[in-house]
Amino acid sequence: MSGLVVGLLLLLMGAAELWVCWLGSQRRLAPNGVVGIRLEATRSSEEAWYTAHESAAAPLGIGGGIAAACGAAVLLTGLDVVGVGVAALGFVVLLSAVSVATVVALRAVRALPEQNNESG
Repeated sequence: MSGLVVGLLLLLMGAAELWVCWLGSQRRLAPNGVVGIRLEATRSSEEAWYTAHESAAAPLGIGGGIAAACGAAVLLTGLDVVGVGVAALGFVVLLSAVSVATVVALRAVRALPEQNNESG
């Protein structure tokens, strides 16, 4: 039963990250207080928000895809020794992708011209 829970959790988290990635890459993730890279710099203007999420799409997509694949693998194999390793890999990749995406987003926002980037 726990393999089902872990596999579904990873699959859903990966799919959610892929969805946010897609919305960000299309500049369709509107500024909000719930989903996205919500830092002072990314919320300083609409242009900063959209630039940040467009820039972060690649690492988020890679991480979300790998996490979803790991979740599917755990669903198929269960939580034996290999399944635990695959689940751990999926969670590490998911969190690492969010970290890398945040750094990429902040660099993109800081590269904006000053009139669009109040947090400089």
